[in-house]
Amino acid sequence: MATNTKKGFSLIEMVVYIAILVFMLGIIIQVVFSLTRANRTIKAARTVELSAVTSLERIGREVRQADSVDIASSTLSSHPGVLSLDGTDSAGTAYALEFYLSGSQIRMRKDGVDAGALTQASSTVTSLLFTRFSATSTEGVRVEMSVESGTTTAYRSETFYSTFIIR
Repeated sequence: MATNTKKGFSLIEMVVYIAILVFMLGIIIQVVFSLTRANRTIKAARTVELSAVTSLERIGREVRQADSVDIASSTLSSHPGVLSLDGTDSAGTAYALEFYLSGSQIRMRKDGVDAGALTQASSTVTSLLFTRFSATSTEGVRVEMSVESGTTTAYRSETFYSTFIIR
């Protein structure tokens, strides 16, 4: 009786193993692409949210501390809006503050000096509207802004609204 002492894989076994490995590699590549796409979408959403929250928080703080809205210097109820505020600081010094759209970023100017952008560089503000309202003893500002970020594969656009009362 002759025994086969050669050990190894047959050609059919090799083809089956390669087919299984190719199938597993295809699944892994799909998972990596899916994770990358999800990461870009989350990053775009985070950029939009952070830009809106940061700028609305700063605008709200300054509106609440202001004495009045400078109607003559403001561009109200149209895009791109400009909001000019007059106020006095704790030392009694008068100041003028302005929120405006420059390019695609919301910027702030205090006493004619640019204080910088309120939105992130990777976001784009496509609409900025300020609407002034007043009642018997109350004056306030309604802010509407649309912010977008991302690319064609991971794009996010959202509109934010907020209302602030001058104290």
